[in-house]
Amino acid sequence: ALEGILDNLSLAAKSLQTQTTKITKHYHVTIAEWRLLRQIQNQVITQDAMAEALQLDTSTLSRQLKSLTSKELVSKTAVGKDRRQLEYALTATGHGTLTNIDTDYQALIDAVFHYWPEDEQQMMKIMLNRLSRSLDRADSILEEDTQ
Repeated sequence: ALEGILDNLSLAAKSLQTQTTKITKHYHVTIAEWRLLRQIQNQVITQDAMAEALQLDTSTLSRQLKSLTSKELVSKTAVGKDRRQLEYALTATGHGTLTNIDTDYQALIDAVFHYWPEDEQQMMKIMLNRLSRSLDRADSILEEDTQ
């Protein structure tokens, strides 16, 4: 049955979430904080840019940045004429933590896809992209019906 596809996808997503949480927890960060560390490494260094990139509201983002700062994984610098704009950077500890998590996460991915031939990996990417687009389309159709 078709609903089985989405059930399987949901179970796989839960399993991935559990295993990823295990990795990030080992380094004393959450998955959300790990995503934030990655953004900062990629030079997304202002709160506005981070909120945009991660689709987060400012209060959630502020809480995560405060947590990362108190764990001494990121530092902040006041910039601009009035020094009210903050820019964030990874500390040496932050770099180390990010490298360790990324390495462990890559090992997880490698283990998951170890026996998958390249063409099946590509097909999975294509199918998941198509599924994602179909879900977005279905969502907008349902939105129109409820207005």
